[in-house]
Amino acid sequence: MTAETDHHPSGPLVLAFSLAGVAGFIDAHLFLHVTNVFVANMSGNMVRVGIFTGSGDWSIAAGSAVALFAFAAGVVVAIAHHDRQLQQNKRVRPDDLLLVEALLTLSLPIVLIVCNVEFSNEANGIHYVVIVIGAFAMGIQASSLRRVGTIAVATTYGTGTIVRIGEKVALGLRRAERTSVGRRSATIIVLVGVLASYVGGAAAASALGSSPLLLLIPSAVLVSFAIYVRSSVGFRAAFTESRVRRSDRRTIDY
Repeated sequence: MTAETDHHPSGPLVLAFSLAGVAGFIDAHLFLHVTNVFVANMSGNMVRVGIFTGSGDWSIAAGSAVALFAFAAGVVVAIAHHDRQLQQNKRVRPDDLLLVEALLTLSLPIVLIVCNVEFSNEANGIHYVVIVIGAFAMGIQASSLRRVGTIAVATTYGTGTIVRIGEKVALGLRRAERTSVGRRSATIIVLVGVLASYVGGAAAASALGSSPLLLLIPSAVLVSFAIYVRSSVGFRAAFTESRVRRSDRRTIDY
């Protein structure tokens, strides 16, 4: 029987930063140039659903609601994949999921160009297709990397990360006893770096413009990492064992 923590893949810091940058880039590009819906930042979508439901703008609220369900579906598929790997006594690694995410991301500029998608604040049929593809891909990414060593990370959203940074700072100032093996300063550095990468990706998307071909950038990043993780013995060695022994689970810094 596997525990939930067994389904949390670990990887190197460069991958966490890169995935956060990919999420920020795709989120910002689609929000600015396709429709005002977040495909990675689900907190923003929940607020939008509430706002536009309250004002009676159902069609606008629908876009964010669709993103929420598509993101959740991506998470379900990714965790099911992890569980299958564990049931077969295999390591949980992100390369398969990164490849799927890369293909989904690669399909976005194809859909946008072939269907000549124009920006609209109110999503219509083709916008929903883009939303589903983007949010599903981000749900997969959210579950493809959950830790850097013993430090839990999230590469598609930031609210919980900000809370954890504040917590570590407060406990550090109070000199409270640590319950994990990692230093709080290391956790703060990792989490701040992930947040900065997300913001940086969004800033890059905003600065580079509206061409759908720009989405080839995050696609290339994902393909590169998927291939490298799968083929490189040295890179695979950077991944710690995903199956955490019951006696060691308390050392993961959540």
